[in-house]
Amino acid sequence: MTNLSRWLLNPTMPFSLHLAADVRLSSTDYNDDQVWELKLGEGEDPALALQTSYGGRVGLASILPIWTHDNRTVYETQSYAHQPVITGFAPGYLRIQASLSLQLALLAEYWVIDSHTIGASFTLANAHTSPTTVQLDLFGHVGAQGAEQPLSMVPLGKSQFALHLGKIASINPVVLLEEGTTPLVGGEAQSAKLSRTVEIGGRKKVTVRWVHAGLPTVRESLAQTQFWLQQDWKPFFKEITQATQPIPLIETGDVGTDATIASAFNQSVQAFLKPTSNLPHASIVGVRRAKTGFSPRGNGTHPWRDWNGQSPITAYLVAQAVASIDPQLAQGIIRNFIAVQQSDGRIDWRPGLGGQRQGSLCLPLLARLAWGIFQYTEDDAFIKDVFPGLLKFFNHWMQQDADNDGLPEWQSDNQTGYVFWPTFGMGQAWAQNLDISKVETPDLLAYLLSEAVSLYAMAYYLHDSANETKLAANIEALQAALDSLWNGERYVYRDRDTHVTSSGVSILKNGRGDEEHVLSLELTLPDRIMVRVEGGVNHTPRLTMRLEGLDTQGKAIGESVETDAFVWQNNRGVYTTQQVFSRVDRARFDGLSRVYRVSLMTPDLTELDLNAVLPLWSAGLSAERNQQLIAQITDSEHFWRNNGVTMTSAQSAYFDPANANGSGGVWPFWLTLIGEGLIEAGEVGLAAELIKRLLPVQVSMLLQKREFNEFYHSDQPVGLGEISHMNGIVPLHLLLRVLGIRVINSGKVWTGGPYAWGQSIRFSQHGVVVERGAEGTHITFPSGYEIELDANADWQAVEDPKPARAKALKSFQTLAANAAKPDDSSRPKRTTPEKHD
Repeated sequence: MTNLSRWLLNPTMPFSLHLAADVRLSSTDYNDDQVWELKLGEGEDPALALQTSYGGRVGLASILPIWTHDNRTVYETQSYAHQPVITGFAPGYLRIQASLSLQLALLAEYWVIDSHTIGASFTLANAHTSPTTVQLDLFGHVGAQGAEQPLSMVPLGKSQFALHLGKIASINPVVLLEEGTTPLVGGEAQSAKLSRTVEIGGRKKVTVRWVHAGLPTVRESLAQTQFWLQQDWKPFFKEITQATQPIPLIETGDVGTDATIASAFNQSVQAFLKPTSNLPHASIVGVRRAKTGFSPRGNGTHPWRDWNGQSPITAYLVAQAVASIDPQLAQGIIRNFIAVQQSDGRIDWRPGLGGQRQGSLCLPLLARLAWGIFQYTEDDAFIKDVFPGLLKFFNHWMQQDADNDGLPEWQSDNQTGYVFWPTFGMGQAWAQNLDISKVETPDLLAYLLSEAVSLYAMAYYLHDSANETKLAANIEALQAALDSLWNGERYVYRDRDTHVTSSGVSILKNGRGDEEHVLSLELTLPDRIMVRVEGGVNHTPRLTMRLEGLDTQGKAIGESVETDAFVWQNNRGVYTTQQVFSRVDRARFDGLSRVYRVSLMTPDLTELDLNAVLPLWSAGLSAERNQQLIAQITDSEHFWRNNGVTMTSAQSAYFDPANANGSGGVWPFWLTLIGEGLIEAGEVGLAAELIKRLLPVQVSMLLQKREFNEFYHSDQPVGLGEISHMNGIVPLHLLLRVLGIRVINSGKVWTGGPYAWGQSIRFSQHGVVVERGAEGTHITFPSGYEIELDANADWQAVEDPKPARAKALKSFQTLAANAAKPDDSSRPKRTTPEKHD
């Protein structure tokens, strides 16, 4: 059984054709990960152009097949008798079918052997009874710095050649075509191409293979290509097919939707890279595509922010999506976080394979994530192993409470994973720029309450009664703390020290920086002062700010800070006072010239954003409170938009559906949290609607650009942010929860609950097939055992009494271990000039 043979995708359908080494089968290289993309082609476009940027080393490198048959040249898409279509794809693998003529079919298979090596197999099938001849020309092209890079041929003897794509930074890529040669004049190669002519008998097939390797020297690259062309590829393709069985295949009745979901699963597996000396387990990167993957210094430092460690947001989306595919990969994400834990329980926000650290405390959702992974794996040992570290992390977060009132505070808005909250938005010119550490927020309490609930479930499962009791007390305290932020209508922000939700007052607007400002302004409610300094040209001024006034007791106070206390960005500095003022008397800015303008104001804590409803996700609220939050979430005047839930109320002056000059957009991570909250509150139908609002825009982006986006416009079918980003994939974990299907292995399935998707679906994984619809649920196990359930049967485990044994995957290295590997004596003698190395 295989999930590979179900596709027939042409350019009018959505798909993504990124090819990266599958960490389950291949070797990966965090410092030099070469990722490829196949261009299927349309109209006059070249068909089957395999392209890369070698991780950012060049603008574009490509390998293109050109066929000559019956005096016709076939390379443009329109010149194929049957244009190429995708018939199968898997992590690191693509299968394409086409026809050069009505009698000559082509099966093209591309597979990534490792981070430096890719191979292709072209099988030509002659349907005619008479033999025919075909010539394959394999062309290379490298464009760097606006110019085409010269290529050269490497002679191998016996009229055979390899194609050298030139020295590209630290590598010398080579392409070797099986029995490939090149046109000669006077014994010299006349063009940079590889050629092979084959005769195909009547009703016979012929396979032609080639391999590309991008290693430091021509000698190494050539040896790699020769080694893999010596192998029989059938066992490797068989293993790739076997590796697709754990990947869910969901059939909804709409091919575009199905291909988009499958692409998301594919990309989730391809997000992983093998462990390094800096992290003990495989980790994820946010973007794995042709333009990323090369570390110029070779030490794990990358110029892309999403290669600088595993963020908890990406981890939440990806780890639960792959937990039932490969438990060790998903569990490794949690184990990596714990591996960098400090003695006081602190865990960094973004530990990386290159040794990176962000320096801020991780978002508190690791226990919720670990418990979610456990639901897919049922691995008791994992929970027992990670529980102590997760509990220590939770306790460390509970200590981040400056006023010791049981409501911990964020230290920076970077910790939230979203730096565009209107109230905070540090560094955003349009936002208030309030220091989030001076505020108590409902979202942090929601995360901590969710952590406590998850840890309590773990303690209960592990029969740890002592921690069970402590965590029950934590849950009760956090519920009370969260309740203190309810103003009768919604959850609100409040000042950390005064516990007041103020509406904001302008004290001074665009005052001259070189003047002392005598204000003598009484504040109706004592509050902090937000200070903004603007002006200058690419220069951060050296200043000393002095504020004078009265405190909440009417006593004289002053606050004096220098340049470094401000947060500076784009000729603009902002600062929030440590002290609370009841009156502001004077403001002075020593060191500023007249080109600077200064403004003073108190915070407006009344802005309505998604954090006000996020407590729904915490799974610790009353049914009445849940319904109040659901009413707010599903209000189209606020959060419930065309493409999902948006980040800020649409009624806010700060709302921007494109998240460009304000707060907004639809982000799959927060959509997942809200969707899970709806399910926990018994509203699985609303969670289904939420996914169905997002899916069409994701289908549209894959159709238009062949990429997911980091996030999406709130209302229009537009993808935004970084392309091909894991944070923008289909929310797969939420989708599985909505469908009510969880396949543990080939012998056990959880399913049931209200069926809210509407259309009937077919779900295949591990050889198990689950069909759900309004008429009922039918489960077929690979052993042949079948069972039928009512459409809305209770959530339950269904087990095969005689389950079939699952086959373990073998890596490409294991499969090749018995083959003779090239040593110095078997490698080709150097026949190229020194410049190639």
